[in-house]
Amino acid sequence: MKKIVLPFLLLWALSSAAQQSASYTQYIFNGLVINPAYAGSKGVLNVTGLFRSQWSGLEGAPHTQTLAVDGTLLNQRIGLGLQLMNDELGAQRQRTINVSSAVRIKLGEKTRLSVGLSGGVSQFSIDGTKIRLIDPEPDAAIPATKESVFLPDVKAGIFFNTERYFLGISASNLITGSNRIAYTPARHYFLTSGYVFDLGSLLKFKPSFLVKEDLKSPTNIDLNAFFLIGDRLWLGGTYRMALKVFNTSRYQALELENMNAWALMAEVYVTPKIKVGYSNDMTLTSLQGHASHELSVGFFFFRDADSPSLTIRHF
Repeated sequence: MKKIVLPFLLLWALSSAAQQSASYTQYIFNGLVINPAYAGSKGVLNVTGLFRSQWSGLEGAPHTQTLAVDGTLLNQRIGLGLQLMNDELGAQRQRTINVSSAVRIKLGEKTRLSVGLSGGVSQFSIDGTKIRLIDPEPDAAIPATKESVFLPDVKAGIFFNTERYFLGISASNLITGSNRIAYTPARHYFLTSGYVFDLGSLLKFKPSFLVKEDLKSPTNIDLNAFFLIGDRLWLGGTYRMALKVFNTSRYQALELENMNAWALMAEVYVTPKIKVGYSNDMTLTSLQGHASHELSVGFFFFRDADSPSLTIRHF
């Protein structure tokens, strides 16, 4: 594998360690991408498309496209979700289809606890024709053509929310496997929480955080701060840091524990049933000249007259 061109190796290492599994910034607006228990939490049929270009301008940098659909059944007691994801990194590609189901328990007038599980399959592939070699001599470890393998993808989580507060705990890649042709994401754990404060009749403030952990690479922590203006426009940002909490010796040479970044985000409800979001990420490392861009478009269908605005706008 020493014959692979250096930029591809660097991107692979950064993605597998710092980015971990497929990375999203706008999970703040669509928790289903990290927690299957979020399915149905908006109380309506919700369709969201996410399009992410990471480290723009860098050859072979990650590109991710995701379609997420979720809604409720049986008077909002059951949540169902579907996700389709395509993630590309240089010569590697991951395609995933995942179905989620959540039991939503009503604990109070505006308090619910959801327990969710999702299952699906991921196709990992590598296209040898896209790999440039320093040494023209063939390498048996590098496929000359396109090869792929299918692996299971299982996630589980819980999601608790009141009118103002939310807490989510989830895990992905519960059935881990290995293959010889592509990097396979390790098991990941997610912890997220936040609270909504009223600052006035037309202004609300929502601080939140997310911890992403795989017990091997640096721990990723997001600190988020957002303002909701006129119950229509979200404006805010994220500070992302990577901390050395567990054993990260295999990544010390890359100094990934110092891979901090920030992101600015906005989401606007164009109509009560259509929202558009955009985020711009900038890493505070040698890659800071290569920003990451993420665009989301969401649609709400079959909204009940009594569906609380807070559920849709805040969580």
